[in-house]
Amino acid sequence: MRTTTTAIQPTAPEDAHRLQCMEVWGGASQADHAASVPGLDLYVHSTPFTEADETPGGGGDVYYISRCGSGRVTRIALADVAGHGSGVHELAEQLRRAMRKSVNIANQSKLARSLNRTFDSFNRGERFATALLATYFAPTDHLVFVNAGHPPPLLRKHSTGEWMELDAGTEGVLTDPTPAIGIRNLPLGVIDSTDYLQLAYRLAPGDCVLMYTDAYSESSTPGGSMIGADGFLDLLRELDREERGPMHPSEMIPTVNAAIDAYRGSPAQDDQTLVLMHHNGTNPEKLSLGEKFSILGQVLGLGTIDTAPA
Repeated sequence: MRTTTTAIQPTAPEDAHRLQCMEVWGGASQADHAASVPGLDLYVHSTPFTEADETPGGGGDVYYISRCGSGRVTRIALADVAGHGSGVHELAEQLRRAMRKSVNIANQSKLARSLNRTFDSFNRGERFATALLATYFAPTDHLVFVNAGHPPPLLRKHSTGEWMELDAGTEGVLTDPTPAIGIRNLPLGVIDSTDYLQLAYRLAPGDCVLMYTDAYSESSTPGGSMIGADGFLDLLRELDREERGPMHPSEMIPTVNAAIDAYRGSPAQDDQTLVLMHHNGTNPEKLSLGEKFSILGQVLGLGTIDTAPA
């Protein structure tokens, strides 16, 4: 498995890097990437925060993208280790390595539980990390995800142009039928026995899903007014209503960054990362109906055995 290190500026989808099977993008440092896989165009922007007396380097935000299964399965993860600056960089790098080691765990709930235990073991209760862990299954267009205390992903439906939070209450979201027992969906590193609720949503061509870290929702004006999660959602809606019309996926990240910088009026005081998924309508090679349900069953964890090492 190799790691891509070359930064690629977001461009039109046809010019984006074609992510190959077993190729991995992941890090906790400055990045601007654009890639394409069957079914999705992917865009990543990450800017670590650096204190005035520190050498610029990595931060506490972690992103991770990999492709496997002949293009049928794409893994996308975004995590935010509490704090910022070089002091949390090593912890973030350990979390990224744990994500890479556990990438073959099919079920997202089990992956979150595994990462929670692993993070707790090397973190020793000093910090916590929020995370979004997602799998895109191209044959059925389902995005299966788990939220570990992170701001929920934001969905722009192509059919209506409307932005909304993507969570258990969103119309069309499928939820894990397992009865809720005990504590669920806490950030990584808080309680090692935490369970995680798995959700699934079928994307339509043209749909966009935006994952972000809290540097965006916690942005404040010079007067101290914080935009908040609702305000950030309203900002996206307003950007789509401007004269030029809805933001093109390839221009969404720079447009959002420019708008949040204008709102703040000063540089961000935390690591900030955006991961954008755009359903591009392309498909992998065809599978039989039985093969589709078999692989989707593995992704959902329906009576299958995980392939991650013990």
